[in-house]
Order: sequence, then C-alpha cells, then structure tokens
Amino acid sequence: MKKWIALLLAVMMALPLAACGNGGAGNSTPPSESGDKPSANVPDDGAAEELTVWCWDENFNIPIMETAANYYREAGHPNFKLNIVNVPEVDLESRAITAFTSGVSDGLPDIYLMGDYSAKNFLISYPGMYADLTDAIDASKFAPNKTACYTLDGRLYGVPLDSGSAGMYYRVDLFEQAGYTAEDLEDITWFELVEIAKKVKEVTGKYVFVFTPCKGTHYMQIALQSAGQWFYGEDGESANFVNNEVIRQICEVLKAMYDADVIYPVDYWSSEGVAGIQNGDVAAHISAVWYAPTLTAVDEMSGKWGYVRVPKLEGIEGATQYSNIGGSSWVVMENSANKELAIDFLATVFAGNLEFYEQILTEQAAVATYLPAADSEAYQQEVPFFNNNKIYADFAEWGSHIPEVDYGANTSIAEDALRAVLQDYLDGKIELDDMLSQAESIYAMQAG
Repeated sequence: MKKWIALLLAVMMALPLAACGNGGAGNSTPPSESGDKPSANVPDDGAAEELTVWCWDENFNIPIMETAANYYREAGHPNFKLNIVNVPEVDLESRAITAFTSGVSDGLPDIYLMGDYSAKNFLISYPGMYADLTDAIDASKFAPNKTACYTLDGRLYGVPLDSGSAGMYYRVDLFEQAGYTAEDLEDITWFELVEIAKKVKEVTGKYVFVFTPCKGTHYMQIALQSAGQWFYGEDGESANFVNNEVIRQICEVLKAMYDADVIYPVDYWSSEGVAGIQNGDVAAHISAVWYAPTLTAVDEMSGKWGYVRVPKLEGIEGATQYSNIGGSSWVVMENSANKELAIDFLATVFAGNLEFYEQILTEQAAVATYLPAADSEAYQQEVPFFNNNKIYADFAEWGSHIPEVDYGANTSIAEDALRAVLQDYLDGKIELDDMLSQAESIYAMQAG
C-alpha cells in the first residue's frame, strides 16, 4: 500500500518533461517544401479499421499521429480511422493507474503515448498490461537509449517517437562580445562553462541560464545520462546520492552558478522564462532539439543563435558530451481488441516509413530516433536561422551516441527528494553531504 501511495504521488507530482519539451514544437516550421503528401480523406465505402489513441500536445504529438494515419491509409488501409483523444500526460498516467488497479481497462485506448521517464515504472508495476512488440519492431533501427526505456527482460514494449538529444543553445553575438567563439565552447567542462558564464554576464549584463534553481535536477539528469548513470544504487532501486560523483559535481556546479548570479531564476517553460530567452535577456539554454522551434519563432533573432554539445564532467569514467532530455514513445494495450491492427500501424509507419519522418521533421520539427531517417534529405537541410548549420542532422547524430540508462521506477521520487533540500544547499544553510544525506532519507520514505 505504501508503495502504491508513493507511485500515485509521483505520477501526480511529476512534471511532464516530454510534454514540456514538445510544447513549443509547433511554433515554427523549418524551411522546406513538403511536396505531395497522402490525403487525409477517408473513403466512406468498405469496412473500417479503427483505432483510438491517447496523447497530448495539439502542436506536436497530435498532428504527428494524424500524419501517420494518412500514411497508413496510403499503405493499403484506405478505410483506416484513427480517433485521437487529447489527454494531458499526468491525466493519462492517472487514468491508466486507475484502470490497472481496478481491473477495469475497457475505457483505455488501443495505443497511448508514454513519457520515457515513466516507462519502467509502468512496465514493472503493471506486468501484462502492454503488448510485446519485440517480433514486430526492429529495435536496432532506433537509438539504443530510447529502446532501453521500453525493454524489460529482453522484450520490447514501446515504439520510440521523438528524440530528446540535448545540446546548449547560445547567443553567438553575446558570447562574441565576451570574447568567445564556437570553438571555445565545443569541448568544455561544466565548471569551465560557469567561468565563461561569469564573463558573459560581466560584459553583456545578461543572464546565461534560465531555470528555477531549486529545480536544477534536470541538469543532474543531463549529466547522469551523459555518463550512463542514474539516481540509483547497484540494485537499481535504492537512492545513490551521497556517493554519486556525478550528482555531487553537478550540485557544486549549480551552487557556483547560483553564487555567480548567472541564473535567471524562473521556470524556463513559464511565459517569463520563454520571453527571457526569445528577447535576449538570457544568453544560453541547455535543452533538447525539440526546443529549437521556440527559438526560431522569433524571426529577428535569425543568425544570432548557435548550438554545441552539452558540457562534459570532470574525472568521471565513461562520461561523454551526449545526453537526453525528455521524449516519449507509443505503447499498445495488451487487452485491446484491436491489438494486431495497432501493432501493424506502428510497425508500418513509425518503424519503416522514411517519407513520414521527413514530413514530421519539416512540419513539426520532430527529430526522430529512427536511425535511418537521419540520412534523409530533410535532415541534411541547412537552416538559415542557425547560420546555415544542419541542426537536425547534428542533433540526430548526437542522439545515436547517447548512453543507455535504466530510468527505473522512481525517477520522479528521486527528483522530488533532491529538490526538497537543494535550495537550502544553494543558500549555504547546509553542506553538500548533509543535503544529499537528507535527500536519501526523503527518497527512502517516499519509495517505500
């Protein structure tokens, strides 16, 4: 019972990163011509094949699914009908929990979108609820870090959607004023980034980062995944904060940023946070490829933004400059009366249609984790906004190197535990060891 309460609290309190990440994806369309694409018209004659899908985001996931339905009709299913229901991620998860625990799953859809950080939680907690896709989907054609989220006991239960391949966006003009070029940012550590940020703030008067400091755990996630680690000990369940060198290092980085006053201290997805980045009050932002449309939405900033890989950790074995933020994938309900149709739909379009991936890239800026798509012409386009760099090809290539991580069942509990005490550490009220020890205790109580 205790574990169930913790799980429910985690779901209700979790910030939907995938939804946040994709929230701005429909704001701008990269320069490209879509060409002739399948029609959305569905013939009235003949027997209909029908599926229901739950997902969120009217600017990203929903239009992507609508496009996928068009391609499936063109693939030999002219009477295919797709009922797409817009359900926020947190609501979707709570509905699924209610259905699974009550044993009444009749109201669930055939397919729904699952946030990657939640995947292992649901697969472990509710065995037998999701269809095994191992024999229908070639997992080797997707980025390994994505399929790892949906692999349990060697079996695959999800079809990856968007990439959360991470990088640092920065204002080229502001960094140049402080004396820094792109080459100066290519191969730096987190601590070196703090020193650069100090100089940029001193010269330009601009903040360099934007986030609520006590919620800086997303930086921990970026750094942990770059080293192929996560919040847990060797058992994959208990907290490993005190003795985790990655978490300790990023806490020190966050404290150095906070003390240097280089953080614009608002939620980066709030209207104030987005405005700070778009109007030039903030000089950089570490995020995923799905954040690019938030920048390109402001035409007058064209040519002023660049991007590099995320900073690297110091002295951590296996550390890289490749990481992930957010992302989501499609799962099929095992008890769906239309399970075989649902699997065939996902396999036909999401696991094999390159033209589909080109279209959603040009229309929704959706960088895929389907590896063959990265070689398509659409991904090789030079984007004027980013000084004619091939941003989509670059982020897709980075995504293929992201270390695999098992997010386990308690990611949100770990984040909440650290956030509960992080501000006291930043304010100098407690030492790092005390903060991490307290966070471990909070985690233990919540995880049960």
